[in-house]
Amino acid sequence: MRKYKFLGTPTWLGWFALCCVAAVLCLYLAHWQMSRNDHLVAENAKISNNYDASAYDSARGIPLFQDYDDSRTWHPVQLRGTYLPEKTVLIRNRPHDGRVGYDVLVPFRTVEGPVIAIDRGWIPTDDSANGMPSAVPPPPSGTVTVTARLRPTEGTVDRGAPEGQAASIDLPAFAEHWGGALATGGYGELIAEDPPASVTPQAGERPAIEYGPHLSYSLQWYAFAVLVFVAYGYSARQHVKNLEWDRAYAAEVERRLAQYYDAEGNYIGEMDESLIIRQLQMADDMPAHLKSLYRPKRRRASTGVSNEDEEDALLDALEAEHRH
Repeated sequence: MRKYKFLGTPTWLGWFALCCVAAVLCLYLAHWQMSRNDHLVAENAKISNNYDASAYDSARGIPLFQDYDDSRTWHPVQLRGTYLPEKTVLIRNRPHDGRVGYDVLVPFRTVEGPVIAIDRGWIPTDDSANGMPSAVPPPPSGTVTVTARLRPTEGTVDRGAPEGQAASIDLPAFAEHWGGALATGGYGELIAEDPPASVTPQAGERPAIEYGPHLSYSLQWYAFAVLVFVAYGYSARQHVKNLEWDRAYAAEVERRLAQYYDAEGNYIGEMDESLIIRQLQMADDMPAHLKSLYRPKRRRASTGVSNEDEEDALLDALEAEHRH
């Protein structure tokens, strides 16, 4: 293992530290992608378990609008009470089928007392290009039985809106205008009304169950965290090979120089010494990928005499004869 002592040098320790940093970053990104995948799995589970479930009655459902339970998102709830149409609010910038429109949000006072915000559906903007809806379908009057799905309150959006409109379904903000009886944890997305209205806004579509590529991305980042150290080990091994090749190359150069210089360093060759020096300089100035071609190739161990040995012996004999 002595040939790997260079791993303890500052340069290689620095490379190892860089690999550790890169691996930690890869693990962080892997965890981030995995958390996104877990979130999608949880959201899909809510849709699968709750969307088509039997509706809760008002006794069980009304408290969920105030103390919202995220695991009950999309679950139907049946309520009984009266709409307050004079307090209708249009939620702006709601896309549907490639068009922009509004969600119609109307407070609904239950017979038990609490007020629940009901999203009655989507209406398009007017074709007059003024950005306003042409008409807002009114809810049914009198006592109504409403079936709606649980949805959580949305966050505050830093955008203004005209009177009677809002940028998001921010229930705590609506409570200031609709009164303290409003449940601020969640609102209902309308499924059905009994009796029905003559005209009803377009109902929301069933949410799609999608998992996305997050799991595969996470596994890729875990693989990258391992490959960082594989690359480091491969580089170290290649460095050892390069050192071995360099030593073999230096030995070959020394063997060739021995033909032209004696033990005291005196030039004894027949060619002009400057030519010999120039040949060595040219080889030394070559790029590494070309210079490696001049390095001697490793020979397989053999007990017999190889063709290369015979050729070298023949060349040495011819050179000796030429000198005499």
